[in-house]
Amino acid sequence: MGIFSAYALSADKLGSLECMYRNIDIPKKSELFWEVFARNLLSDTTDNIISLGDMLDIPMCFPVTFIPIFSVRYYWLFGEYNPCWKKYIRAGTNFPFLRIFPSFLRGRMAMDGGAVDNIPLYPLLRKGNLFTPEEEELDLIIVLHFDARYDYRKEFSSDVPILDIDVSICNDFKKNHYNFSSQYIGEMLAAAEEYGDCISRRVFGGDCSREALQKKVNEIFMEEHERRQQHPSADGLISILNIVGKALRKDSACIKKLY
Repeated sequence: MGIFSAYALSADKLGSLECMYRNIDIPKKSELFWEVFARNLLSDTTDNIISLGDMLDIPMCFPVTFIPIFSVRYYWLFGEYNPCWKKYIRAGTNFPFLRIFPSFLRGRMAMDGGAVDNIPLYPLLRKGNLFTPEEEELDLIIVLHFDARYDYRKEFSSDVPILDIDVSICNDFKKNHYNFSSQYIGEMLAAAEEYGDCISRRVFGGDCSREALQKKVNEIFMEEHERRQQHPSADGLISILNIVGKALRKDSACIKKLY
């Protein structure tokens, strides 16, 4: 789940997240669905990752879709732990086939925002300007999980370098989504760590001025975008809804702070 990865990165809990994934050890789809439906695997994951005393040093943003209108809201988490975070993240990881009971926020049914908006960059812009917590200037935006055929440069421009990364590249686009065996997870984590080290060295090695960062992330984007274009993804079907979703988003109201 991208939300858990982003939260763990911001809260400096990547070690805890890795340990949790390694301990799942569920190789079969039937067993995985049993754990998700009958034993609340997603809720347990949320409880294990998000806890009292957390401090988010990196702002993170994730979408939530409200039903039946399919309006989208984008929630910022930042700073000291807020007890309401768990409720919103549970909604942000809720798909009908992943939970028996739906999530409700402010009296409305809510689910994973990726159902309508699989492109989390567009709403970060407000009237052409980048929206950030406390209006602070950002050095770099890291986007996890993108539609392979989406090119944000056709939608808007940003003075802040945008690093669009997709670990499916380092895993050779394997589609074994439901294999959570310890062996398979170990292979995926090892490949992702190697990929992350390579990206970090490329981005943060040497000159880290804004101009240099922009040049580096542009090179990475072009390399990865070309490779992902060659691999069909179900995300592309979901992303068609972004065309409709834009009409349902109002920049003045779609961004909410939870801190």
